[in-house]
Amino acid sequence: MLLIILGGVLLGLLLLQGLLYRRLWDKGLNYTIRFSTKEAFEGDRVFLREELSNKKFLPLPWVFAKLPLFSRFTFLDDENMPVSDGARNSLFAIMGYTAMRRRKYFICNRRGVYNLHSASLIISNLLHTRDYTKEFRQKGELLVFPKLLENCPQINLLFKQLDAAILSNRIINPDPFEFRGLREYQPTDPLKAVNFRASAVAGQLMVNIHAPTAALRLVLVLNLEDMDAPTELHEENIRLCATIATRLINLGAGVGLHMSCDGKQNAQAKIAKQFSYIQEKPHVGTGAGQLYAIYERLARVNVGIKYAPMADWVNQLMDKELAFVFISSYQGADFLNAFHGLRERGVSAVLLE
Repeated sequence: MLLIILGGVLLGLLLLQGLLYRRLWDKGLNYTIRFSTKEAFEGDRVFLREELSNKKFLPLPWVFAKLPLFSRFTFLDDENMPVSDGARNSLFAIMGYTAMRRRKYFICNRRGVYNLHSASLIISNLLHTRDYTKEFRQKGELLVFPKLLENCPQINLLFKQLDAAILSNRIINPDPFEFRGLREYQPTDPLKAVNFRASAVAGQLMVNIHAPTAALRLVLVLNLEDMDAPTELHEENIRLCATIATRLINLGAGVGLHMSCDGKQNAQAKIAKQFSYIQEKPHVGTGAGQLYAIYERLARVNVGIKYAPMADWVNQLMDKELAFVFISSYQGADFLNAFHGLRERGVSAVLLE
């Protein structure tokens, strides 16, 4: 008789827990994941921040969180050792009215843009006899910038090449904010240089003397039209572009970035009856804001698509106030002929192969 009663009680508890979990398993349940930062560089160690909350009395002893799969990340364990694909996911046991937080550390192996869209939870009842699944929408973006090529003998040699070809030929202009003194007016002096107050005191026209300043304005041109080149070669060119931009902007130079446009952009330009390649004049700027803009554009480059030929754009370059540094693995006759034509038109340009 006692066994029958115990059996009835156990059966009743089994049915009750099944009913409770079937009706309440997702009530007050929330799961969010976020990147620990919005920007990082290749090789940086960052983490995903997980938060699971259970705002009801019913405990959840089996909660399996399936994280988004990022093949370009290497996830780490507590000892900073790489883990297998399955270890990227999480297993929780959470009591009622409780919140849990965890961190999943990983290494950013490759530059790019990574977005969080959704994550799924698989919840089991107390006896693990039935599973329930729920998708949670997520929002988050991680920009992974190209790795900077520092402390490399080849890079130091490259900068010497740039110094000889471009940096030593910078345009010398007077700096209007650097006052050096006064002198007598010369017929070749512009009227705006006349200091009328000093002229009244001296009884003759006097002009301000300003210290010279080196005004270097340079455009990095990244050519990605070579579909036969290995992906890693394109990635190295992107890293080189970021490294040069960092070096020059830190020296106070104005730097812009121009890249190959894809076939869709090229077709839109033709429809608009513009040049087959030219879109707008590259923006040349200085400071941290301009450097960040360059980093972001390079992070978003997709090397897996077909890009339009750059020769048409090069043939239209006439700006002699800018110096152009071409970074290109493509060495086709059309591109090289267009590049050599720059020299004939007096445009300052260097090709980094």
